Amino acid sequence: LQDAFNIINAKNSIELPQIVVLGAQSTGKSSVLESIVGRDFLPRGSGIVTRCPLVLQLRRIKVEGEDEDKIRERDINSMREEYGEFLHKKGELFYDFEEIRNEIVQQTNRTAGINKGISMEPISLTIYSPHVVDLTMVDLPGMTKVPVKGQPQDIEEQIRKVTYKFIAPPNALILALTAANTDLANSDALQMARTVDPDGERTIGVVTKIDLMDEGTDAIDLLQGNIYPLKLGYY
Repeated sequence: LQDAFNIINAKNSIELPQIVVLGAQSTGKSSVLESIVGRDFLPRGSGIVTRCPLVLQLRRIKVEGEDEDKIRERDINSMREEYGEFLHKKGELFYDFEEIRNEIVQQTNRTAGINKGISMEPISLTIYSPHVVDLTMVDLPGMTKVPVKGQPQDIEEQIRKVTYKFIAPPNALILALTAANTDLANSDALQMARTVDPDGERTIGVVTKIDLMDEGTDAIDLLQGNIYPLKLGYY
C-alpha cells in the first residue's frame, strides 16, 4: 500500500501507520535508524544530508533450515540474505549496503536537485533481513534555522512543511530525537511534535549524545518525563 500510494502520489487516501523520525541537524537520526536496521546504509556529511523523505520499510525474512538462535549467532556482515530494494528500481536487489547508500544519494539529487534544496517526493526503500521486525519508518530532513550557501532562504519553512505532512496523521508515531548536550527544554523535535500531539499520546522521545553532556549535568529530568511528559516515554 505504501508503494502504491507513492506511485500514484495519493494524498492521504488511507492514513497508514508508520514511525516518523524527526530531529534537528546532527542529533543522531542516522545512527538511531541504522541501529534499528543493524546496518550502515544512510548518507553522512555536514549540513542537510537528508533532503527528501526516506520511507524505509523493514521486512523480516526467515532463513530456511535455520532456527532463530543460529540466525542470531551468524555474522550479520556476511549474510547474503539481507538486501534492499528501491521502489524506483523495482526488481533490482541491492546486497551491498554501500551501494544502497550511493543510490539514496543519487536519487536524492535526481529528486531534490544537486544543490541543497528540499523535496516533498519520498524515496521508498525496503530492507529484507532476518534481523529486523516489520516496521515502516520515515526519515525526514533535519530541522535547521539558518540557510547556508546554496540553500533557499525559506529552508526552515520548507522542512517544517515536509515534517508536518508526515507527523500530522493520527496514525503516525513520532520518534522525536533530542541531543542531550543542547537545551533540552527547547527541543525542536518535541516542539513540533507538540503541535500535532499536544498530550504526548503518540510521541516517543529519544535522547542522544548523553556521553557529550557537560560534566556535572545529566538527563534524568528529561528521561523521567519531568520536563515534557510523554505517554510512550523516553529512550
